[in-house]
Amino acid sequence: MLYDYPQYYEIAFSFRNIEDEAAFIDKCVNRFSDIPVRRIFEVACGHAPHAGELVGRGYEYTGLDINRNMLDYAAYKWRSLVPPPEFIEGDMIDFRYAEKVDFAFVMLGSLYLNNLEDMTRHFNAIADILNPGGLYFLDWCVQFADPMVPRARNNVSMERDGILVESKFNTRLVDSARQMYEEVWTVNVDDHGRHRRFEMIERNRAIFPQEFLLFLESRTDFEFVGWWHDWDLEQPIEGHADVKRPLVLIRRK
Repeated sequence: MLYDYPQYYEIAFSFRNIEDEAAFIDKCVNRFSDIPVRRIFEVACGHAPHAGELVGRGYEYTGLDINRNMLDYAAYKWRSLVPPPEFIEGDMIDFRYAEKVDFAFVMLGSLYLNNLEDMTRHFNAIADILNPGGLYFLDWCVQFADPMVPRARNNVSMERDGILVESKFNTRLVDSARQMYEEVWTVNVDDHGRHRRFEMIERNRAIFPQEFLLFLESRTDFEFVGWWHDWDLEQPIEGHADVKRPLVLIRRK
């Protein structure tokens, strides 16, 4: 699993503009949060690329991930931050955290929920830790396009410190009735002449917009705030035929 090699994973996704993404979170907090935001909680944080930017903006950061290697890598990378980030190992479907948080988020479609029960348990866990008035931000987790259509940057080649990481990402339908598809990710690494190849298959269930809204309506603990296109609060999704990066925001009641 590439997740067991956080340095390669970090290089593979180094095309992202972390500063802009953190700034978007900051704008969401300032515009839509009903409470002051002190602690931010990331689901499926991986190597926690946003921790530095968010702590630099005055937030306290906690990251949740199921992979211990990722968490150890993140803890070492951000060891000098003040206040220091906190990292906890756990499953996004059913986790516990002793403290309350003011803002939660999940990035890059990393919400892996294979059925309605998983979805319910996940949002129960988020509701348990999120203070009333706090926000939950979901990046690329609601499908406004057919998940079988290749995503942007389907083939990506990134290099840093003499390490070349070439990624190819595809999707394939598994069960249309259950909205299940597989993400197939192939990564080739050239680490100063040492070659590695990773092939990963992850099964996921597509969550479509109307289904997501109906799910929220069935609950008493969240309300819909809005959804936007491609990191721009001035571009609501309504009116965009081609939504490249759907961003969804809900609020804890």
